[in-house]
Amino acid sequence: MQLAILRTHVTFRTSRFNQTEVRPYFINPNCFGDDCAAWLVSGLHARGWNEVSEPWQEDWGWQTSTARAGRKYLISIGSTEEDQPEWLVHVQEHVGFLARLRGKAGPGALRELLIAIHQVLVAGPDVERVRWHFEDVFMGGRSTGEGEPVSPRTAGEAAG
Repeated sequence: MQLAILRTHVTFRTSRFNQTEVRPYFINPNCFGDDCAAWLVSGLHARGWNEVSEPWQEDWGWQTSTARAGRKYLISIGSTEEDQPEWLVHVQEHVGFLARLRGKAGPGALRELLIAIHQVLVAGPDVERVRWHFEDVFMGGRSTGEGEPVSPRTAGEAAG
């Protein structure tokens, strides 16, 4: 399995979570996602990801972390500021410098984690438009995404 076929950013729509009421504990006015992060953590626990931490707040949204098979992952959750707001979840694998030198960088359990997140999202009866993106294409603003986290690049998603 090549890392290049793993889409690590997912967007979706739902009215289930707060995107309008600024809570007193928010660091910034747009730190939405505490309820979304708690729901995602609960869903991951239900799918065997037992070492998912309690979410913590950042200045743009929320994060949590998990580990499996000696690999560490950071999961970020936030709301986009669009005309039709979407939720964004993205996953980063923490690979230390020595692991890279030893050739131990690679997908590890990342594929399993992305699939578990996908299962949580599609099981939500009010979750719509689940779209998975490659980080480079998403950050470049040119991604329409695909329906699965593990899928090859399309012609419009050429690395670059």
